[in-house]
Amino acid sequence: MKLNKIVSALSVCAASLLTSNANAALVDSALNWQTFETENFRVHYTPEYKDWALSSAREMEIVRKLIKKQQSRVLDEKVDAYIIDPLNASNGFAMPLSSKPYMALYATPPQSDSIIANSSSWQQLLVLHEYVHLVHLAQKSRSSWRNQLAKVWDVYDASLINGDRWVAEGYATLQESKLTGRGRLYHDGVESIIQQFATEGALPTYQQLSKADNRFMSGSMAYLIGVRYLKWLEDNYGENTLDAVWTRWSGVKQRTFDQSFEGVFQDTAAHLYQRFVAEYTYKAMSKERKFEKSDSKLWLDLKGRVNSPSISPDNHHLAIVETIIDDEDRKIILNVYSTQENAKAIKKFNKKNEEILENDPLDITSKSPKVFKREVKFTLNQIDHQGLRDPRWLDDETIIYGASTTDRHNQKHQDLFSWNIKTGKTKQLTFGENLRRFDINQNYIIAEQSRYGYSGIVKYTFDGKKVSDINKATTKNIYDFPRLNSDSTKLAYVQSALNEKWQIKIKTFDSNSEHIIPLPQGYQFVSYPEWSNDDKSLYFVAGVKGELKLYQYHFESDALFAVTSGKHPISWPIMQNDDSLLHLSINSKGPDVFSLKLNNKNKQLISKTTQSGFINIMDIDRSEHKLAKASMLVDESIGENKSYGTGPQQGTITLGQSIYSASNNLFELGYKSGDILSRFDWQLNISHDLSKNVLSGASGNIRWQGWPVKLLAHGYQFDLKIDKQKEAAFTDNTIISESGLLLEATYPIQYKTFHLSGTAQYKFEQAEINNIKDNNNYVVLGFDQTWSWDKQVWGIKQKSKVYLLDGEQDSQDYTGHNALLSMSAHINKIGLGAEFESINRSNNAGDLLSLGGYGSTLIQPKAHQNKVFAPELAFYNATANEYKKYEIFSPFEFGRIFYSRHKMGEQDEINVYGIKGNFTNDFGFTGITNLSIDMGLAQVNPENGPSDLQAWLGLWHKW
Repeated sequence: MKLNKIVSALSVCAASLLTSNANAALVDSALNWQTFETENFRVHYTPEYKDWALSSAREMEIVRKLIKKQQSRVLDEKVDAYIIDPLNASNGFAMPLSSKPYMALYATPPQSDSIIANSSSWQQLLVLHEYVHLVHLAQKSRSSWRNQLAKVWDVYDASLINGDRWVAEGYATLQESKLTGRGRLYHDGVESIIQQFATEGALPTYQQLSKADNRFMSGSMAYLIGVRYLKWLEDNYGENTLDAVWTRWSGVKQRTFDQSFEGVFQDTAAHLYQRFVAEYTYKAMSKERKFEKSDSKLWLDLKGRVNSPSISPDNHHLAIVETIIDDEDRKIILNVYSTQENAKAIKKFNKKNEEILENDPLDITSKSPKVFKREVKFTLNQIDHQGLRDPRWLDDETIIYGASTTDRHNQKHQDLFSWNIKTGKTKQLTFGENLRRFDINQNYIIAEQSRYGYSGIVKYTFDGKKVSDINKATTKNIYDFPRLNSDSTKLAYVQSALNEKWQIKIKTFDSNSEHIIPLPQGYQFVSYPEWSNDDKSLYFVAGVKGELKLYQYHFESDALFAVTSGKHPISWPIMQNDDSLLHLSINSKGPDVFSLKLNNKNKQLISKTTQSGFINIMDIDRSEHKLAKASMLVDESIGENKSYGTGPQQGTITLGQSIYSASNNLFELGYKSGDILSRFDWQLNISHDLSKNVLSGASGNIRWQGWPVKLLAHGYQFDLKIDKQKEAAFTDNTIISESGLLLEATYPIQYKTFHLSGTAQYKFEQAEINNIKDNNNYVVLGFDQTWSWDKQVWGIKQKSKVYLLDGEQDSQDYTGHNALLSMSAHINKIGLGAEFESINRSNNAGDLLSLGGYGSTLIQPKAHQNKVFAPELAFYNATANEYKKYEIFSPFEFGRIFYSRHKMGEQDEINVYGIKGNFTNDFGFTGITNLSIDMGLAQVNPENGPSDLQAWLGLWHKW
């Protein structure tokens, strides 16, 4: 089994389960979870999502029947589906374990300009895409022993998941399009962008196809190019040839994707991909030749992802959201540019050229850039990774914008804020309201609200109070881009209904009437409505046959005109005061801002228009099998509704390995059971040092997290030969046999980035040191707390812990504390921090504290308050009743470069410097939930002893 195959398997989870914030859970297990169980699915949800969840259960059964009919493949295992909305954004993921498959569906629907907006319904598209992942990747191996091992060891099961990311995502996207006639394969906006990449010779190489890196849209290429390559393979070699690859995948003879592919195509996937790129590029460039030169002129040259341009009322400033990815560092900023030419930059450029010619009259100086980048006047950085979106000007100094907020259940909501560009002050206007795109006038806000899978248009005041529903929330429609005309008497917006295309509607408030804007016949994509300055026209972008054009609809004449030719992908038109407009145009480096003079000479009257959102999917894809029309129907007769309780328990073998050069090596074997929400889980574990038998023992854990107060019981027994450790401080034979029971209750609370967890513990332990027995029990009350404030270019983090302890050692009472304070800060990528730890016990009970050793499934650090763990030192390196540690460090994502000083009582100090890291995963299938990885390399310099270089690597379950 290869580790990289497990990592590849985990990457299927589009939600990125392995996040940098180990405390960030996708769900709150303490909520009132319910389960709706049908013949083949268990759908888990909280009451707010009941309608969406039960509707999705019906859709799942329909999708399963069609996939079985189409592919003659089916999952025998019952699939668990979790209906969640942790980000207030459209997403989902599947975990294709052959014995325990599950998927998560995010209820928030996509917006009109999204690459996943072309569907009969968001729910249908999402269910289909994620279920195809499971059928495609979770087929049981026809090898009996591999199949049996996968049943009992889920990490091994995950390692069997085959194929690169482009294979998994490309195939699911192919089926989403073939079975619905919609999807990303038939998205005009997507096709226009991919053609633009092709004409620039910028389609990704085969090696880049699965990568998400600094390149613009690189993370989407596995879907967008992957589906087109697989469709090309089917068209040129036959559907059965491609299908044979998946059959060979699960054979008794184990094959990689490349081996499975080459055996039926008689060529490699990488080589055939080159031919696909050549053909696609040829078609795109042939098409490009028919277009005349564009009338749009480059106005602002940008890099990376750019969206939501907005011009100030006086036309002096342009606000725009920019996302810059540099070496995996993702920055989101709201820049405000001057609309005037950058005279300073022009002067500087000319002066530089003059100096060059003065020194060398024969030199040829650089040409002037196509446009000098306009001056950035004001910048707003995102705070605490909340993002920035959709700026709208309230007046010439105030911008209303959107960003995410976090509630006490760690769920994200889209809310509105104000920013005064002159003072720099920001203010939160709404709290947990899930308001996405919006428009404003001086008195109120009109916004699309997406909550629990429902979409509606609402009116809010600037103090965050809801005034009314303009379009009542429903699961059957999706609304987007509300845009008020100049006197706020009319509202333009984009709407999608079940089984129909997006449309633009005009609502007149006085009469409460609606009017559908005519669109070009055969259109698929429509978005970005923008009123003309005189309110007599509406501009928007629509897509026909893979071309995105800017259109103008004139109300009085009821005429529709194409304003641009469709040569380049266009988006986000915004009016200027001089009857010209700015718009974005996408290229392979990202969107740039262009200026377009509005005149009549290049307008093309569109004679064939439609006001219908009807779409004939068989005209788009003539594949035999098609899903029935989407419906948000709730049918409780197809299943049984019940409380989630302890959830579907999924058991697995667990393995752990600890390699510590200062102490010993420890192998751990266990059995763990739990549910995906980690509501109720338990583990039994045996541990043994297979080389020198330094440490051996057994442990058990049981945990309940279905209430606001989390409960844990941990029992253990181990034998430790202190003197046999590699860097033992003892030379005499010393064996410690220890057993104990920990009972713990924790109560976590959260406000934004402030996390506080109150803890109460009772611990009883019995220790025997060289046949001398010792009983110890204690009670702990305390808290762990973290807080951060991150403004992207700089930020601070703070962590503290205070535990007060009251115990008894062989009838001798004692008290003590464990305390820690850590502070760190960063400027851009450079960070520095300091940490102080103090542990103290009263002196009337002997030396209770020991320094050294490491955490493992057997020895859980939280169960040993009298042990000071330090992986660079052996267990019991020193003992005392007072311990202090001073540490300075430079943090990185999963660890730190550090220098620390250990001080144990009156004993010599120990100085340590090196690098260490830790990651603990809190969500996923049973085998990886609360799986912790520790690693490090450190130089240990005792004050009066020899120096040593120590290294460690630990893989264990942290409870």
